[in-house]
Amino acid sequence: MKALVLAGGTGKRLYPITETLPKAMIPLAGKPVLEYVIEYLVHTNLNDIIIVVGPKKEQICDYFSTGKDFGANISYVEQKSPLGVEDAILTALPVLEKEEEFLIVHSDFVASSEIIRRAIEYHKGLDSDATIVITLVDDPTLYGAVEIDENAKIKRIIEKPKKEEAPSNYAAAGVYVFKGEFLKKLEETKRFDAAVQSMIQEDKTVYGMVWEKDWTEITYPWDVLEANRFVLAQRLKGKGSFIAESAQIDSTAKIEAPVWICDDVIIRPRAVIRGPCFIGPDSFIGDGALIRDHTSIGKHVSIGFGVEIKNSLIFDDSSVGRLSYIGESIIGRSVKIGAGTQTWNIKIRGGPPIEMNIDDKKVPVPAERFGAVIGENAEISINVSIFPGKKIGAGSTVFPGVIVEEDVPSNAEVRAKQEIQIITKKDSKL
Repeated sequence: MKALVLAGGTGKRLYPITETLPKAMIPLAGKPVLEYVIEYLVHTNLNDIIIVVGPKKEQICDYFSTGKDFGANISYVEQKSPLGVEDAILTALPVLEKEEEFLIVHSDFVASSEIIRRAIEYHKGLDSDATIVITLVDDPTLYGAVEIDENAKIKRIIEKPKKEEAPSNYAAAGVYVFKGEFLKKLEETKRFDAAVQSMIQEDKTVYGMVWEKDWTEITYPWDVLEANRFVLAQRLKGKGSFIAESAQIDSTAKIEAPVWICDDVIIRPRAVIRGPCFIGPDSFIGDGALIRDHTSIGKHVSIGFGVEIKNSLIFDDSSVGRLSYIGESIIGRSVKIGAGTQTWNIKIRGGPPIEMNIDDKKVPVPAERFGAVIGENAEISINVSIFPGKKIGAGSTVFPGVIVEEDVPSNAEVRAKQEIQIITKKDSKL
């Protein structure tokens, strides 16, 4: 059975992270999210993998190449324009049309390889024409909402319904097993939900396999934090710490709870590393720094004296200057953060929830705490304060002392206006 991985989306709701990085390549604890999905497939002996790529395809193709290093045989098809899931699947029609059965999987979720294995076993055990993995969610309007009967047979599926139209809180979880005839239906209808509905109306067997374990899909920036927490728990829970032999950890530094510390990491005196957390190769943790739980730090990252980082992701080649605080934030590649910068990560007492501007709409953040999202190659100067939920676009520069109260677009400069008065002291004794 071949596996089709959908990785051609732009991930525009994740801006500015995806301004320069494919959604599927967002790093979680040292690996892109797509690598976890490929591991799930390989662990289930699905080694023949086709990846649908789109904008910034080179980053995916260069990283995974032929798949040999990942135990897979990977080929690619290009989705010329990001026209949705249906177009992505039909783009792969020439390599799938002769398949009796195939699996489709999204590239932007984390769960475990069991989700793939169970889907295939369920599909084969029932000799189903289609099997859709479903899971309970709080807001089905963000997904394909699914209605099932008492035998888990799917009655209908509605793609991103209005709240009042959602048939249940079951949502498609991004894993599907189909017999070949599904492709004909998709060619006819051009809509995923309509193709499935057409099969149901023709009395084809379409089942929902209920997934009751942890599952996180990355749709919004706060989902990246949740997915990172999930991955850290998977890699470290009950397994103890992994510390590379080449890591240089000062005798006065403290390592608390499980941590993953890679090759050639330097941890200076009195630093505290409080897991679960991940520190990538060749990174530097300065004197007295505090790296708190659920933080992932990429490779070639420099963390200065007295910095505190909590529940955040710092991508490769970035630096955080001394005495800064980074909380519940996502810092892109090659970002420079100056000394004394603070990410404000909690709403004002008695004030409204934290909101983010996404697709020109204000979207409430479903968490008590959320900091900043900073795009690739941005430069944040000293003593900058950033309000909760604010975004700073790729390549932008924020000058010293600025209070960032609104989103900063890409390739912009932000300066604070100030009025200076110099008054001679009347009682000066000089």
